[in-house]
Amino acid sequence: MLPLDLPFAVLRVSLTARETVQLPPFPGSKLEGAFGHALYQLACTQPQRKTCTGCPLHSICPYGLSYAPSPPAEIKASSLGTPPRPIIFRVAYSEERSVVAGETLSFGMVVVGHALTQLPYVLAALREVGAQGLGRTRGQLALQEVVSVQPYSGEEIMLLREGDMGIHLSPLLLRPADLPGITAPRVRLHLHSLLHLKQGGQMVEDIQFPTLVRALQRRLSNLEQVHGGAASLGANFTTLPEHAQQIKTTYQYLRPVSQLRKGSYQGQKTNMEGLLGKLEYTGNFAPFSTLLRLGEQLGLGKWAHFGAGLYDIEECSGGIL
Repeated sequence: MLPLDLPFAVLRVSLTARETVQLPPFPGSKLEGAFGHALYQLACTQPQRKTCTGCPLHSICPYGLSYAPSPPAEIKASSLGTPPRPIIFRVAYSEERSVVAGETLSFGMVVVGHALTQLPYVLAALREVGAQGLGRTRGQLALQEVVSVQPYSGEEIMLLREGDMGIHLSPLLLRPADLPGITAPRVRLHLHSLLHLKQGGQMVEDIQFPTLVRALQRRLSNLEQVHGGAASLGANFTTLPEHAQQIKTTYQYLRPVSQLRKGSYQGQKTNMEGLLGKLEYTGNFAPFSTLLRLGEQLGLGKWAHFGAGLYDIEECSGGIL
């Protein structure tokens, strides 16, 4: 078992469209960009700087901590690549859609580790997410509510509701030990947004279970070492992938998808490629339950911070799909 000290809170955010909002099939990057812009305007006290690099307030700035995180001094930056962001959007892949005036747009957000101390700024920024407009038509939305949810028990706490003066700053916290185990002999992973895993510099198209476990270990330990208690620093990362070789792949239905993403910086464009579909594995999942459940909430693979690599776990006891 990989030691992980990584508390997090799962939020459900609901916005009401004031006018038609035209969204792309994968709107996570649009929502994350709007949130980042709002958080920057609220938090940055040195807007004359072009980047967070060198800012003397970086270590206490809500925007710097979330959008330009730095690894702790004891971790070599080269070992992490790009430090992961502690605010994760949960937005599934679908067809292009229009949200007309009066309709509700809902999405999930996960706030991880030390970023939980910045919850007042997170909630304040969410009030402003739709103010500048989203999507191709730049349609405006108004915040309806932000709810803290326990995704496995169904418990909910209202954090913020439009029109109410009060703000609740004690969300439902989850820790790795709180997540339910997996006892079934077979699991299916339903990929709801494109999953992009790399191995040897190439995107993986045949996702065997050891590949999945290595990717989960890498993402979750990076998050935990930068934004959590760093309990995984120096841990043995070879044991679980070795045990994972005993898990059999019994079904794969994966189709390639791509989404052109237009960034806010000089209109740069990125072609996001990945896989959608279902994966099915058979074996003893007890040693891997925590990793799989954390991935279910925190995403996996490239672009996970704005909703890529989103999957649900289905426990199965019957025959092969």
